[in-house]
Amino acid sequence: MKLMTVKQLMKKSKTALIRKITKSLRTISKKKIAMLCYEIEKAKLLGLRTTKQKALPKRKTKRKFSAKQLAAQRLFAKRAKAGTLRKRRR
Repeated sequence: MKLMTVKQLMKKSKTALIRKITKSLRTISKKKIAMLCYEIEKAKLLGLRTTKQKALPKRKTKRKFSAKQLAAQRLFAKRAKAGTLRKRRR
């Protein structure tokens, strides 16, 4: 039995191709049929189109203070918190 090219198989009718497939499916094992079925299902998944969700635009927020001022405020708050802890211990 020769291996037929795709061009040769395309010349055959659809019913002839189905007959050829069913004949070969009867001879191969159940495991191979299951693997073939899996590969066909996997190939179908690649063909599905998915819609990508657009990312939300980033908000531009205006800061009231500069980065240095915010750092100074954090430091001040940290020192104030430490000072209240010292008073409670006494």
